[in-house]
Amino acid sequence: MTGRRRSLRGAAAPLLDPLRRLWPSLRVLVVGYHLALIVVLSLPSADAMLHRPNWESANTKADLAHWAAALGRVGVEMTGPELADRLWRTAEALSGVQGAISRPFVDFSRIVGFRQGWAMFASPQRHPVELHVDLEEGGAWRPLSRPHDDAAAWRRATFEHNRYRKLAGSLGRRFQRRYYDPIARWLAREALADHPGATRVRVQLHAYTSLPPERVRVGERPRGVDREVRIFTAEELR
Repeated sequence: MTGRRRSLRGAAAPLLDPLRRLWPSLRVLVVGYHLALIVVLSLPSADAMLHRPNWESANTKADLAHWAAALGRVGVEMTGPELADRLWRTAEALSGVQGAISRPFVDFSRIVGFRQGWAMFASPQRHPVELHVDLEEGGAWRPLSRPHDDAAAWRRATFEHNRYRKLAGSLGRRFQRRYYDPIARWLAREALADHPGATRVRVQLHAYTSLPPERVRVGERPRGVDREVRIFTAEELR
């Protein structure tokens, strides 16, 4: 058996020896390719900017107005819409360049799962909304669910789940009725199931603008408005 193994090694030697000699160079190429892949695909992507509806949100418009004002203070005069137009053209150019330099790495990154498919920390949300749920019992309304309110903490684990918070964040950035109406009806049904003595459930979005730090430090709280109010009776949900 040992002799047979030696004979097989001897037969394979003409093939293995060149590979052994080439391996240091191949290893440099593999490691270099991998490092280049990480660097190139880690660059901030401009593709997330090339989605027109995102530019129409109150949050984005406020950001653009803020940066346009900052530029004006250093002598570069332009309006928020003018800045948006320049940024859009810049994003298109960057996306083209990034697409070209990342092309040698894209297929391999998809195979091994190196891609991150979402943009992170693009802009802080300064115009958020909260999902509020109220219950009518004995002809009077009472809060059932409010963020950060221990007196209205119904289904808190659900509301604080990362997926649910992401949904609320998306409703603040760009309201979409096709998502909101089903979740509002589901919340109303669940509330009535937990409180069978209730007569109606109200679901609404409470929208407000985040305050700057100096106003928060003196104890001021943001005042908001209620939008997209949905009221469900016990009869229609049974």
